[in-house]
Amino acid sequence: MNLMNKLTNKDLILNKKRTTVTIIGIILSVALITALCTLYQSLLGSLINFEISEKGNYHALFYQVEQSDIEKYKKNINVDSIYYSKDIGYSLVTTRNDYKPYIFIKGITSATIEKFPIRILEGKMPTNSNEIIIPSHLKTNGRVTYNVGDTITLNVGKRVIDNMELNQNNPYITEENDGEITSRELIINTKEKQYKIVGIMERLSSEIEPYEAPGYTFLTIINENELNDKLDTYIRFKKKALNNIEEQIYNMFDIDYKEAKTCEKEEEETDNCLKLKEKIKYGIELNEYLIKLETDPLGIKTTDGFIIVILVVCAIIVFTSVFCIKNSFDISITEKIKQYGMLKSIGATKKQIKKNVLYEATILGSIGIPLGILSGFLASYILIIICNYYMKDMITFDICFTFSWISVFVSILLGIVTIYLSAIKSANKASKVSAIESIRNSKEIKLNPKKIKAPKIINKLFGIGGEISYKNLKRNKKKYRTTTISIIVSVIVFISLTSLMNMALTSVKADYTSNEYNISLYLNNIRPDNNTLNSLLEDNTVNNYVISKHSGLEMPKDRINKEYIKLKNYKEEDLDNIIFYVNVETLNKEKYMDYIKKLNLNYDDVKNKGILFDISKIYVSTTDSKGKESIETKYTRIFDYKKNDKITGLQFGDKNKPKELTIGLVTDKQPWGFTNNQAATLYVSEEFFNSNFEIDNIRILFDSSNATKLQDNIEKVLGNDDYEIYNKEEEERMMRNFFTLLGIFFYGFIIVITLIGVTNIFNTITTNIELRKQEFATLRSIGMTKKEFNSMIRLETVFMGTKALFYGISIGLLLSYILHLFLNKTTGLSYIFPLNAVIISIITVFLLITLIMNYSVSKIKKQNIIETIRNENI
Repeated sequence: MNLMNKLTNKDLILNKKRTTVTIIGIILSVALITALCTLYQSLLGSLINFEISEKGNYHALFYQVEQSDIEKYKKNINVDSIYYSKDIGYSLVTTRNDYKPYIFIKGITSATIEKFPIRILEGKMPTNSNEIIIPSHLKTNGRVTYNVGDTITLNVGKRVIDNMELNQNNPYITEENDGEITSRELIINTKEKQYKIVGIMERLSSEIEPYEAPGYTFLTIINENELNDKLDTYIRFKKKALNNIEEQIYNMFDIDYKEAKTCEKEEEETDNCLKLKEKIKYGIELNEYLIKLETDPLGIKTTDGFIIVILVVCAIIVFTSVFCIKNSFDISITEKIKQYGMLKSIGATKKQIKKNVLYEATILGSIGIPLGILSGFLASYILIIICNYYMKDMITFDICFTFSWISVFVSILLGIVTIYLSAIKSANKASKVSAIESIRNSKEIKLNPKKIKAPKIINKLFGIGGEISYKNLKRNKKKYRTTTISIIVSVIVFISLTSLMNMALTSVKADYTSNEYNISLYLNNIRPDNNTLNSLLEDNTVNNYVISKHSGLEMPKDRINKEYIKLKNYKEEDLDNIIFYVNVETLNKEKYMDYIKKLNLNYDDVKNKGILFDISKIYVSTTDSKGKESIETKYTRIFDYKKNDKITGLQFGDKNKPKELTIGLVTDKQPWGFTNNQAATLYVSEEFFNSNFEIDNIRILFDSSNATKLQDNIEKVLGNDDYEIYNKEEEERMMRNFFTLLGIFFYGFIIVITLIGVTNIFNTITTNIELRKQEFATLRSIGMTKKEFNSMIRLETVFMGTKALFYGISIGLLLSYILHLFLNKTTGLSYIFPLNAVIISIITVFLLITLIMNYSVSKIKKQNIIETIRNENI
């Protein structure tokens, strides 16, 4: 090790505070980069796990494959694994869904259970061919209730029409004869089979049970010796084969890939191409999303947006960290400038000086980067645990922690780039300073009487301390510039990022507005009697409710508001194809009376009239003179009706009888429970509705102290009647968790970026004060009092903080507005001035500078004045 490197090592040990602060800056920046890369890899791994849990662990599904071909596929060197399922047959069942009249039995082997996308809600998995699990949508969609432990007897056979066998990919086939809907489908070759229900599972994926499938899929176990028929075969390929899976599948059917691609390009099919097509014996379905995730995740919209965010954030981290670490090196160079001058005077070259600075960067990086990587992995691991806790009710899978060497490599690379970008300028600066200037240490201070002359107002306002503070800032520009830039960068990043996070949260909240109710019940074909209603409304968890009977009127096109047509950008020909309507609602008498009281109306004046609520929210795309697009939110009316106008429209379900009523009031207020309604609605009295309109459906909105308990009671009272129920309490809880999670991500990121800035400010201020200890000792030696000295320090804090805040807040607000312009294209939200961020910045900057300067000065005050003046170096 040469002499200069030994001197550097000693200097790093002697200046422990500056070394520690620089290493902390490196650790924070590398940790953030590592955490971001790890979170991306973990997200990717979690998406793969989710896709497997939803659809199964396969890349290609071959339908109804013969045994001889299955054995051939097993021996294919590009096939990683194979599993199967067997279609056992159909059984008739009476359901409320006219298009799903069957139970469909599918068999899987015990070895297949782990690879099949099954999520048990109640009970357990089947263990033999006499046990079965049923789907939850048999009850919710078909209104057929079976419980765990029940024994059912089914007549299972083949589903056919005109001697042609059908499967789950064939919808239920019906025909109309003399107004009666019938079906020619038959279940033949039936065998009676008894099963014990051991579990209830979530609905299987659409690949296994398509949405148009006529059978509710039940799962049972089949033995290996029963695999003697055609089987649905799920194939997982080895990773190297996935890059061209199409070629692998053609090869499995003994088809030349190049030949097949040539046939695809030909306009007319040749005999050869027809022969090739005949070789593809089975229906094939690819798990394309899983294949894409495992081969080309950058090409998927789900992940490419996340990558853009990561790249932007990494750029911010590198930019902020470069300033932080560069300042440390600048200060280090300033401290050692005399040392470098002495080395140059005895023969050190520019190249050696530059190498020495880069050597210091290497030492600091070799400590900071590994610690940063470990901290990043630890932070991302903790964050994933927190995410899984808050998201357990929002997603059906856990986010997994994925260790990736790519994350390590990217973190090391960006860490090295950050450190050397920080050090290179300082190295050049140190190498260019001449030996005489270095020894005299005169380059940092430029004396110019005209430039450092203090304005008279400074002396009048702040006295001698203010004048000295002002002159110090002027003659030590470079030292103060470093500190000022550190504060400016920190303020800019804090304001712009806080503004960005607030806009993102506001955008999410704008898409979800809390309702006044947490249970909504739709009674489609039910007209409940008073006893049934009372048993629902008198539940002890119900705090408030509204009963609404609903109908609707199709409206004439000549009363459409012209502004609405303009904002929606409708053309004349479009209007002919659009049906405009008004909802007609009546409320239970108590809620209707509350509503008209809220509007200051008299019941007798409006009992035979309608109260029109007509507000529509429209997102409008606009383009400015420079061609930039943005989205604005506009509110307008759909119709041009006003008070006392008569409305004539065609009633839903009975368009031969036009309905006419008078508008008693046009308002922008709505009754309790309807606060999120965006459609034009006429609210009428119950007696007017009952005598003039047919009920389309009845809706009851509940505000309940225990929505889950109320839902159980509703289901118990109404049984299997035709109704729909929505529990919003769970949705609201999920959204609260989601907002908490966003806050953890957003504000956690802001805190770490702020820590980098604080580290930077602490480093620059404390070292600058340390460098000026001789100056302070001289001032005290010539008679400056303690009061004048403290006043000078406070005024330097004010001057420096004010200048930094002026530029930092101005640029931060400008950047936050630019970010708003980008977000506005998709959100349509107006600009939100980040007042809280500005106030926090002002308070924090002055508090931080004051505390740091007082801390540094207190240490200097304890030093001996004579010893400090005599000592030329730190």
